[in-house]
This record gives sequence, structure tokens and C-alpha cells, in this order.
Amino acid sequence: MKYILLCAGEDSGDILGESFVRAAVSGGYAARGTGGRRMCSSGMESVADFESLPVSGFGDVLPHYFQLRRIFGRLVEALESPDCAGFIAIDYPGFNMKLCALAKRLGKPVLYVAPPQVWAWKKSRAMRLRGIPLAVLFEFERRAYEALGCQAGVLKHPFDVGATSPQAAPGNAYALLLPGSRKRQAVRNLKAFLQMFKDSHDAVKVVAARRSLVRVFEDVICSSFRGGASDRITVEVSPDDAAARAALYGGARYALSAPGTATLELALSGSPLVVATVPDSLTYVLGSLFVKSRYFAMPNILLSREAVKEYICAPWKVRKTVSLIAESAQKADRQTAGDIAGELAEIVGAGKLASEFFSELVQGNPH
Repeated sequence: MKYILLCAGEDSGDILGESFVRAAVSGGYAARGTGGRRMCSSGMESVADFESLPVSGFGDVLPHYFQLRRIFGRLVEALESPDCAGFIAIDYPGFNMKLCALAKRLGKPVLYVAPPQVWAWKKSRAMRLRGIPLAVLFEFERRAYEALGCQAGVLKHPFDVGATSPQAAPGNAYALLLPGSRKRQAVRNLKAFLQMFKDSHDAVKVVAARRSLVRVFEDVICSSFRGGASDRITVEVSPDDAAARAALYGGARYALSAPGTATLELALSGSPLVVATVPDSLTYVLGSLFVKSRYFAMPNILLSREAVKEYICAPWKVRKTVSLIAESAQKADRQTAGDIAGELAEIVGAGKLASEFFSELVQGNPH
């Protein structure tokens, strides 16, 4: 049976990829590739262990080099098979830039969903993506890519704005921590975030992007509180359902999140928000030299201003920065958060469905 190959390497890509897997299956194709629980439960056959893929930064990638190389080899083999009828890349440029180039050489239909942020750094990547259809999430990305000679369309954001309008938060009972989906990065972030609660009695919910991170986060909490996790600090898996995520996010007194897709969902849910991350030392230094974007939190990028406070913590100044983060979190208010949610809802509500992009991918390629 002919199949569509998909490659997502982290949880945000898994969210985007779910609807493309469904489109492939509905179109009479099998779906194979890499992705998380959402893509696999939608009908994709996994060709590799997804848990090995979510890594970020030079210091975190190097220890996994040989494992990542083996997984990449499996994807190349699957792409070169005569049974592969097309390729859908989802974010994860370390793999997908190379796989898109190979698909193009093989003459196979290809679509890149959430391609690299060339407006922030490495504009040269756009040159390598000319001739490859792109599905971006925001209109400003479409304009940036088309200005660089690429073909891009806007994908409707999977976080349904109409179904997930800002939630009421009776009692504002808990603080919410989202340290990220990439294990080593998330552990660094969580250790820093928890410093805010050493002398606090606040209830705290830590959100794990996938089940395998629950025990990891529980161990970090246990070690941070000298042998026992406080019963006021709990860990739960991020809900698959967007409305359930909106309820969880909107019910928080405030949220502290690593950069990424979650920051936009939190802001759309009306949650008072602070964005922060602790990169490894090498990534921090290189990012300071080469990344040109003024902001890194998605709500700020979309609104072209610092609507929510954001912090990149130098690894050697974490304690000092945490005090600033705590101060910003205490000042974040729900009225302002609701206003930000309304502004963002107007921006992300448009675009084509995944099924429309998929139809264009396989058009003229009967099986």
C-alpha cells in the first residue's frame, strides 16, 4: 500500500501532524514516520522511538548524535522506497531540511509544515526551500517567506480560537508551570522555575508534554524539596483536547512557560503569562551572537511588542533572573491577559485546513 511519510520531532509538531495523518488515512494512504501519541493514535505507523527526538541546543544534541543519526537513516530509507507517495515535514529542521531536499531530488511531492523561522535567523535556509510548498502558521511568516522567493500558505492554527475563548478562573487556585517538551531543556527550566516556590505555600501544577516526562519532573521536584515533593506541587500530562488545555490554562492564577507553541495557547486562553528559559551555555552564547529576532515569545512576536514578560536566563545567572521572573509573575493580571487574548484571536483565526494542504500535495499523484 502506498504511504505518506511524516516527520515530526517534538510535541508541538505532534499537535500539528495529527490532522495531516488523518487527512492521509482519509485519502486512502497509509501513514508512516515519526511523531508522538497524537499522530500515532490517528493512524500513523511509527518508524522510530519518538522519545529520542525532542532535543534542543548544541549541548543537548551532541550526546544523542549517534541515536539521531540512526533514526534519520530509517527515515531516508522510508522516503526512498517506491511505496512512499509523498513527504510531509513538520518543524524539526535538523532532519527535515535534508529530507525535503532528498524528496525534491527523488521527484516526490513534499510539504513543509511550520518551516524554520527565517525571519529570526539563517535566512539562507529559505533559498533551500524554494520550489517546496510551505504551510506556515501566521500571515507575517507567509510574507517573510514569499519575500525570499518561496511558496507559502497559512495553515489554520489547531488551537480552535472559537472553542477555546478565555476561561473564567474561579479562585485562581494554582500557579502553572510548563517547562518544555525537550527533556534536558525542560529539566533545566523546571529546576529554575521551582526556585520561586521554595518559601511559598502556592498550589502548583507542572504540565508534562508527554507521559514519559511525568516521572522525570517528579524526580526534579523531589530533589528540589530535599527528599520529598510537596503535596501542593503536582505533575499532569498536557490534555490532548484543545478545549481541555484551554480550561487548564485559563484556570491558573498565572503561568510560567518555556518558549514554544504553549505560549500562544496560554495567551489565547487568557492566562496571565511569563515566558522564560535556561538554555545550555553554548546555545546561550551562540544565540546571543546570531539570533536577530527582538522577541522569542510567540505572543510578543505576533503583536510586535512585549505583551508578556520574557526572559532568557544565562546559565550562570539563574538565581538572579528567577527573582525578576517571580516579580513579573506576581504582577501579571487577568484583565491584561484577556485583552491580549482578544488581540491574538484576531490574528490566528484564519488559514486553510490541513486537509486542503494535503489535497494539494497529492493532486495529480493517483495511487
